[in-house]
Amino acid sequence: MASKLKYGFVAALALGASSAFAGTIFSTAGNGTGYVGYGTSVTDGHQGLEFGDEVVLPTAGYVFTGLTFDYIAVSAGGTATLNIYDNAGGTVIQGSARPNTLLATFFNIPINEGENTATISYSGGALILPERFTYTISFNGNSTAGLAVGGSTSTVGSPHENVGSSGSDYWQRTGTGADDWALNGISGNYGNFKVTVTANVPEPTTVALGVVGAAVLVGASLRRRR
Repeated sequence: MASKLKYGFVAALALGASSAFAGTIFSTAGNGTGYVGYGTSVTDGHQGLEFGDEVVLPTAGYVFTGLTFDYIAVSAGGTATLNIYDNAGGTVIQGSARPNTLLATFFNIPINEGENTATISYSGGALILPERFTYTISFNGNSTAGLAVGGSTSTVGSPHENVGSSGSDYWQRTGTGADDWALNGISGNYGNFKVTVTANVPEPTTVALGVVGAAVLVGASLRRRR
């Protein structure tokens, strides 16, 4: 009896998590005129330290498929690293829970000269995004690179696809310790970078069908037992 019930709920969860399509769940509207990250100081985002933005989704459960970020570099060389963190449970710093659990790392992203867009595609398994997560970029071996400043949270495709939002600040790593984070702002800007996050978006009707499927499976198990 117990094994059949377990199977029924597992089947429902698998069906409910299936995705109707891949879509943009967070992006910024327009291009800013500046870049963050030039120089060699910690406050400029260098020395291998990270800086990036926190994104808030309507709910957990979106399956990460990729991220693009715009940057500029006076010269080619070095690499960038993308980290994705869960903010849940992090120490509260300046009123917000800091980036906490590291969910994924993408490294050895080449840095090219000029204004560029780096594209990271992911299909290595189910990377489930929490409701609040932070992406960060670190530039390694190139002190002339910086992240492009974006604009306000984009609403293109809302409310179905582009559903993420972000505050008017960004996270900056200040050291190597777990609590070495600070919230910074960008003068005259929304505090966002030029970034697009994509994910497989669960379709509500599919989730509903999954719940019905679970009820049918559990009901059949109960009838067989009687």
